Amino acid sequence: MKESERWELLNLNLVDCTLENRLKYVASLFVGNALIWWWSVKRAYEPREITWVEFQRVFDDKYRPKMYRDKKRMEFLNLVQRDEQTVAEYELRFAALAKYARKQW
Repeated sequence: MKESERWELLNLNLVDCTLENRLKYVASLFVGNALIWWWSVKRAYEPREITWVEFQRVFDDKYRPKMYRDKKRMEFLNLVQRDEQTVAEYELRFAALAKYARKQW
């Protein structure tokens, strides 16, 4: 699992708020190089605010390149339950890869 996916699981999925507030929350978590990257993204969208959907796209482009997303999408499409794998293990893998199922980029 890439660091960006761990970060997403720990932070984004815990937030139950509006998309606008979610973006503010996520931006408040950036430090170091990620914070510098975020400032450059914000400046690129000025004078208007970047939307949550736009943020997700630029975040994926930066931290989950297209080649990686395509690979994960193929893993999802080819996913089968192995003989030694429990239903719970298969379900966990399915859930982890499901976000790559639809080609949105």
